[in-house]
Amino acid sequence: MRGPKRKPNAQQENCITAVTGTPQLIVAGPGSGKTTVLVLRALRHVLVDEIPPENIVITTFTRKAAKEIRTRLIEWGQPIIAEALAEKASKLTAKYRAFLESVDINRFLTGTLDSLCEEILADERGPNERQPTVIEAFAANQMLSRRGDIWAESEKLGDKFKDYLSRYTLTGDPPLTLGDMTRVVRTLVDRFIQDEVDIKKYIGPGQFLPARKAVANIFERYCKYLAETNQMDFAVLERVFTQRIESDAIPEKLVKLRAILIDEYQDTNPLQERIYLSLAKASKASVTVVGDDDQSLYRFRGATIELFRDFVKRAQVALGGPKPDIRYLVANYRSTPAIVEFFNAFVRNDPDFVPARIHPPKPSIAHTQPHNGIPVLGMFRDSAEELAHDLAEFLHKVFRAGGRPADKQIPEPIRANEKDGDLGDAVLLASTVNEFKRPFMGQPAKPRFPTFLRDEMQNRGMACFNPRGRALRDIPEVQLLLGLVLEAIDPSTATAPDGVVIPGMAVTNIARQAFRAWRASARNFTNSKPKKVNGIAFGGVLDRWQMLTRDGKSAATEWPVLDVFYSFLPWVARFQNDPECQVYLEAISRSAAQAATFSAYRSLLLRDNPHRQRSIQGVVRDVLAPVADDLIEVDEDIMPSVPRDRFNLMTIHQAKGLEFPLVIVDVASDFSTNHAKQRFRRFPDKPSAVAVMEDDLAAATPIGSLRTPRTALQRSFEDIIRLYYVSYSRPQNILMLVGCIPSLRYKTTIKNVATFWTAGQNWTWRKTPPVRPPPTLADNLPITLL
Repeated sequence: MRGPKRKPNAQQENCITAVTGTPQLIVAGPGSGKTTVLVLRALRHVLVDEIPPENIVITTFTRKAAKEIRTRLIEWGQPIIAEALAEKASKLTAKYRAFLESVDINRFLTGTLDSLCEEILADERGPNERQPTVIEAFAANQMLSRRGDIWAESEKLGDKFKDYLSRYTLTGDPPLTLGDMTRVVRTLVDRFIQDEVDIKKYIGPGQFLPARKAVANIFERYCKYLAETNQMDFAVLERVFTQRIESDAIPEKLVKLRAILIDEYQDTNPLQERIYLSLAKASKASVTVVGDDDQSLYRFRGATIELFRDFVKRAQVALGGPKPDIRYLVANYRSTPAIVEFFNAFVRNDPDFVPARIHPPKPSIAHTQPHNGIPVLGMFRDSAEELAHDLAEFLHKVFRAGGRPADKQIPEPIRANEKDGDLGDAVLLASTVNEFKRPFMGQPAKPRFPTFLRDEMQNRGMACFNPRGRALRDIPEVQLLLGLVLEAIDPSTATAPDGVVIPGMAVTNIARQAFRAWRASARNFTNSKPKKVNGIAFGGVLDRWQMLTRDGKSAATEWPVLDVFYSFLPWVARFQNDPECQVYLEAISRSAAQAATFSAYRSLLLRDNPHRQRSIQGVVRDVLAPVADDLIEVDEDIMPSVPRDRFNLMTIHQAKGLEFPLVIVDVASDFSTNHAKQRFRRFPDKPSAVAVMEDDLAAATPIGSLRTPRTALQRSFEDIIRLYYVSYSRPQNILMLVGCIPSLRYKTTIKNVATFWTAGQNWTWRKTPPVRPPPTLADNLPITLL
């Protein structure tokens, strides 16, 4: 029988077997087996409480996690039921036997909350009710930008609009592109819905009134367009679902609901909490929530850590009945003792963080794995270039040259697993994995540490996997492919200086610059006289599309624009054999497919005029311009499994829920000076954009008073602590911190939460007062430097 790798420990067993009638809050530390507990508690509801799986809802934060839970339910549940029916037949009552025989494990309602809302609403339509279309983030941002007229509001208000939005950008700088503006407005728009913001109070008299009115107008136009076209983004979907539940129109699928299990509750937003508690109240279902306030990372998406911290009080008020139980999972089955001790020390380091954590205070995480003789490591160098060189050399030794031998510093060798170890067992985690800094004052973008590392890895015959390292529009292969598409569908502008001159075509200057760069790439490629591929001539493919789009010569009356994209792929080989380029292609393809939900010509090219030229214009405006304006991003949901033969670079947010044998955390590769523009990432001297937004909306939302007892600056520090706590708890065997040496100097001015600085400006890594004249480096380092 397949089942958990180990028998549940006492803490896990208490969580699994806890009384059904009392709500349960399970605080699950890193590596403590929370998914195992969630799955086994769901199966306990079936096997002990005799609740059919179709009456049990399990929600997760990501689709990947939902898939993992469904897999475990089936792999563990079906053998358990089969064994009970086969081996204990004589002990089963006829009624219980009949129940077990009727159980269908596949009928658990599992998924993200959004996917479940979508599925249930689709099944609950009235006889004349159209099924709404739920749009992905790709299309939602395009609709918000276009139908909300963000660019028009920006042009009308000028600096007043951009200065207001700058309050909510990471660096505090005004957004430079339409994509930047849309991302800020999207955050506000989602908050309006998720936080149930009173728009009149939001606009209300005060500073930034014209800009606030502009955002409110954008929101109104966007929502109106969605309603008119019967479409929903995920925030609107959750609002509609809430309204359905609270109007006593419980969806039929949930009428007999008897158990609700919620994963990653610390990242729940107020509207989602309202759904959960409304469902539980209406159905009197058992409620189990699992999470860890120390691992909350999504405040910028509306996650409200206080909902988890105060769950016991809030659930009792909302549901009545018994006071919820709080239980802890603290036995770590992932990491070595050295790593566990390190992240325990980190999360306890700042006394000002204590009031922000759940109460009563949670126990320290306890290690269960054996010592492997390897301490927490550090690699710090004078520059990002030198660091990239030495880190690539280290990785080459470990994965390609038989391993790093033991020495006086590290008494055990570091080598890949002899059976199937490869670069995919290692990851670099960072707050950002951007490969280039943003261009400034017309200067070209400067490379960052990830670029240097990629180059050094390639010099040693190794590859990186970092599909979120650059904007899609700036990737050479994407530029070539989209340039070829432009040349194919808009040949009349072959000599046009501004990239596209279709009559009536309105695009931003940023988009025009991108179009010019794309066309230049395509023309250079065309002039290189590409060879035939599989007997097909490149020139013939290009001519065929140009005859259609210029002259209307085609047997078919319409063509999907994706056919144009795919026809050029044979000449851009990396789209066929490179994992990063395959992610880029998937992002572009999804964007084109989603554009069909709102584009007038549904992403089609039409043969006959006047529609031929209009359809071309629609493709340029709705498919290509969003990429050029940096509206299309690589979403986590489209990224495949980690390639085994590549070294992974991930944001710490991406790594949530993952684990790796070797985790390298970039804590200071950008920090060689105490630059003011970098402080928000390491030791903020003013509140973060997210905290500022929470304060700005507090008076207009019911949840405001719950968020603001801690100051905005305190919340900014807390977010950084949680970010690095997650990163330090990802490794199984080895944790390494990397950065630039100035961050470790005894008298450094480069304060950094990641290196154990507290908000009170105390530094644990430095003895105070020093016992000897200050050395070059801090004298209390808990890491072994390589």
